[in-house]
Amino acid sequence: MDERPPTVELQQTVAESLDRGATVITANQRTARTLRRAFDHRQRTKGLLSWTSPTILAWDSWMETLWRTALLEGHTTALLLNGLQEHTIWCSIIEADKTRGDVLRSVDGLAELAAEAWRLVAQYEASSLMKQAASSLDTRTYLRWAAAFDRRCKAQDWLSKALIEQQLHEAVQSGSVAPPFEVLLVGFDDITPARRRLLKEVTSAGAQVIEVPVGPLADGRLQVECSNDQDEILAVARWARNRLIEEPSCRLAVISPSLESRRSSIDRCFRHILSPHLEEITASNETAPYEFSIGSRLSDTPLVRVAMEILRWLSGPLPLERISALLVSPLFAMPEGDAEARSIFDAFNLRRAKLLLRPEGTIAWMIATARRNKKRPLPATLLLTLSRLEEAQERYEIEDKLRSFADWATTIRSLLTDAQWGHLGTEDSIEFQTRKRWESCLDELASLDFREVEANFSTALHSLERIVRTTIFTQESREAPVQILGPLEAAGAQFDAIWFLGAGDITWPTKRSGNALLPWTLQAQLGMPGDNVADDRRNLAVATRICASAPQVIFSYAAETEAGRQRLSPLLASLSLTIASVDSFSPEDAPEMQARLEPFFDTMPLPRLPERTIQGGAEILRMQAACGFRAFAEKRLLSSELRSVVLGMDAGERGTIVHEALESFWKKVGSQAALKALASSQLNVAITESVEESIQRALQSTRSVWDAAYVQVQRERLQTLLANWMEIERVRSDFEVLVSEKQFDDVKIGPLQLTVRVDRVDATEAGSVIIDYKTGSAMPSQWMGDRPDAPQLPLYAVLSSMLQPDMPPIDLAFANIHAGGDAVFDGYTGKTTRSGWRPNKKRPPIEEQLEGWKTVLTGLAESFDRGEAHVDPKQYPQTCKHCSQRTLCRLNPAAIDFDEELDEQAEGESAEW
Repeated sequence: MDERPPTVELQQTVAESLDRGATVITANQRTARTLRRAFDHRQRTKGLLSWTSPTILAWDSWMETLWRTALLEGHTTALLLNGLQEHTIWCSIIEADKTRGDVLRSVDGLAELAAEAWRLVAQYEASSLMKQAASSLDTRTYLRWAAAFDRRCKAQDWLSKALIEQQLHEAVQSGSVAPPFEVLLVGFDDITPARRRLLKEVTSAGAQVIEVPVGPLADGRLQVECSNDQDEILAVARWARNRLIEEPSCRLAVISPSLESRRSSIDRCFRHILSPHLEEITASNETAPYEFSIGSRLSDTPLVRVAMEILRWLSGPLPLERISALLVSPLFAMPEGDAEARSIFDAFNLRRAKLLLRPEGTIAWMIATARRNKKRPLPATLLLTLSRLEEAQERYEIEDKLRSFADWATTIRSLLTDAQWGHLGTEDSIEFQTRKRWESCLDELASLDFREVEANFSTALHSLERIVRTTIFTQESREAPVQILGPLEAAGAQFDAIWFLGAGDITWPTKRSGNALLPWTLQAQLGMPGDNVADDRRNLAVATRICASAPQVIFSYAAETEAGRQRLSPLLASLSLTIASVDSFSPEDAPEMQARLEPFFDTMPLPRLPERTIQGGAEILRMQAACGFRAFAEKRLLSSELRSVVLGMDAGERGTIVHEALESFWKKVGSQAALKALASSQLNVAITESVEESIQRALQSTRSVWDAAYVQVQRERLQTLLANWMEIERVRSDFEVLVSEKQFDDVKIGPLQLTVRVDRVDATEAGSVIIDYKTGSAMPSQWMGDRPDAPQLPLYAVLSSMLQPDMPPIDLAFANIHAGGDAVFDGYTGKTTRSGWRPNKKRPPIEEQLEGWKTVLTGLAESFDRGEAHVDPKQYPQTCKHCSQRTLCRLNPAAIDFDEELDEQAEGESAEW
């Protein structure tokens, strides 16, 4: 049993009522849990070994308890609908309404809006007023839906939860339900008319109803102005740390009206200030001195997120990036020791084997992909699990079998068991709680059988997705000394000190909008949520209650926000807050002691590279020229980012198809003379055949009309591109294609042995011309200098002069293959366009340049071989713009202008290198 004291004490009024056996009703579930824990602690401190559990319930739980009692005693037969059941009924009514017209909201969204309007009408007892106030089309539409909902519920003997107070009022009045002898209300800032009417009837039946009053306001009520949001969070973190240092047993509350949106910022700051030991990624949050009371959507928890992804994959293809996430998840059939092999398979096989047009795959495709890759295999455990899931798809007839929702809930449990879902045998407390909440969601899914309608797997999965998306999961409290709460969650709790964040006139009170299906005049008349006057009254009650919940209460706000300057919220004026400075109770940290640095020089040489071919080709020299650290990190430490997956063909794949099409074309044609001899129709046939050969892989992946249309667009693009390029080839000097897409192994430059692939070499009367195809922009100036941006062609030229001295290179050129007038054959000696050749007389003879290139490239090879890894970008920050090593080299990333859209040149060249 946990012996830690609770973060709140039991109020004397509540303790005395519980001792008399009273029923305590709270405004929310969290307050009920807190009071139960405080009661248990009080009993233990009295020396008791056992005691009767107190009746402490949230209002909704109390209503359901009274209704179940009436049901068991035979006073009613109506089925009390849960939220999902009501949503299903509203959806069916709205879908059947053919007169609703075109609206921006989905059926789900309209159903939620209608259910909320139904609840408000019931809670504020507005049924009789609705018809008189219904003046708009939206309101009349809602009345039509509400009438249909009411008729269906009465016909089926169903009870909407919104009407439970009304039904219990009648049951108490008739004597069918006996209320407890004493009811104590705790933490209610506002009580709706329907609840007030029921409590009045409970009093008439002889029960005593006591509402715990707000106590005296704290003497220490302060207001604090901070410069901005971040400084405000920093101030409260330092305040909490200092209070805990002064008084380790104190109970603190941090209240934020917009807790969900500020949670990550608060967590990050509190982690750094209150518990820096948690900065380590492997540290457990269980040791943190603070905790959030607000939960998160169940669908966002790792365990449930993985479960839903497995079920979606069983239902059909899953995008490749999500398959990758499943593949490396420890919650999907992951025994100890499999993580590395699965990560390697994902990085080197799965991402490279993506479907060309649509990066998604089925379980069967994944199994086939795994069995084809023998070099880096998928672990046998996962492959066996995938095979079981594939068999389960057929066994349960997932695609088209109709079943009850209860059957699908049972089937889902079996499917996840087959998938070995979760941590195998090492489940911690949070995962245990998450699994219990998941099981309750499956029970809720089974409750959809109330309509006795069967569904297929996709429908059941859609309903389950809605359940886990709308279910809030909050782990059991650790009773950390610092509780981070929302304003309503703090109801009924007492603390030693409270800090209220975001109390500015812009940020609080948070503005609420009314329900669009109800008349605005009626909402204002009855004071429904969204009415400014009523909301201000409720928010002031919340602030007053908070001021009575601790001896010291601090309200802070940021002077500067994104919306402009702000002051303290005028709603707090009546609370007479004293102005205080942040520094008076939250001083800045004292400067940390700086250890005296002792410089030393690392003179130990790096080990020599192995005597074998180094993977990377000319890319090694390009990286070494750009930045020695990047070359060292990517080509020696193998620290490179994984290839991104995009829909359709990325720039690299489009460039590869151009290469393949040109290779195929020149194998057929062979020379410029043969090209000139082709008639227009023959040229078109040759280009078409070459394009078809290059696009075969894409054709094999087509599975839909969209795929076929996409391939057709790429086909037309290639045909236009090649036809345009052949006009440039026609005006060049005579040539014969000697080499096309040829790989040379074990070529040597300096101390490096490389493998290179040459796009094309043309033979002319004077010598050879080395060509590099580019679908982006490239210029000969990139070959020049001690640190060339594009050393690939100079490397080929130097190697060619050494390997083939009988045919020295007389030129090297970028073939910039573009559509229209941008196409150009840009060489060292000159430039060829449609209008002809223009020489470049400023450059030295190529024979001299070859010697210069040889010296530069040999120097780059030697510096790479020696392991020279200085962080020295050639042109900072442009050189660093697309580098994946910035987190390792630690240059200032703020100096880099990050572009959201990468141009085709950058992507294409990265893939080609």
